[in-house]
Amino acid sequence: MNVATSSPVDELLNPGESASRPVRILAAAGRMFIEHGYEGASMEEIAKAAAVTRQTLYNRFPEGKESLFVAVAERMWKAFSVMNVATDERALADPRKGLMQIGTEFACFWSGPTAADFLRMVIMEGRRFPVLADRFDEVIQAPAMTVISDYLAELARRGVLAVQEPETAARDFMETLDGRVLWKQVRANSEPLAREEIEQIVERTVDAFLRSLRH
Repeated sequence: MNVATSSPVDELLNPGESASRPVRILAAAGRMFIEHGYEGASMEEIAKAAAVTRQTLYNRFPEGKESLFVAVAERMWKAFSVMNVATDERALADPRKGLMQIGTEFACFWSGPTAADFLRMVIMEGRRFPVLADRFDEVIQAPAMTVISDYLAELARRGVLAVQEPETAARDFMETLDGRVLWKQVRANSEPLAREEIEQIVERTVDAFLRSLRH
């Protein structure tokens, strides 16, 4: 049986007792969204889980749940470890290594049980609340795609890779990775992938992607 890969998202949504009040609020909100869904999670329940008053919660997030959800997603994005890959000279010197880093970190970022539950919630609730999926794309998906596109564009500028359209290439790479790793892990009742499995899948994805560029 596979052991679930640890993810920064799991730690973000389950901070220690010494965490600050803002951290506790965002962690509690993330857990309540997972447990009750976006619609079912009330500001009152979130306040209770964060051990703050309802008024305190509204003072910080006067626009309500949507702004709170965005804040939770933004905190997740800030924990994504490859944000600076487009300026990382080691990654720029070896595109295979750089793409392996991007793919592995991205897959492991969403691989933990709490992370997978959060993604599952966004997918399910996004059907009834399109704004939820839109904000998730705006705060996490779009910036992640920009990071990869910028990385590929810099590789092309340096003559390291022949990338004609970095944005299209980035989308192709991530969609392939999503299909092979991400959606498998968020599917209900699926076994979590071990890090070794993730790395093997990412390696095959990167090699196929690089071959496609050469052709």
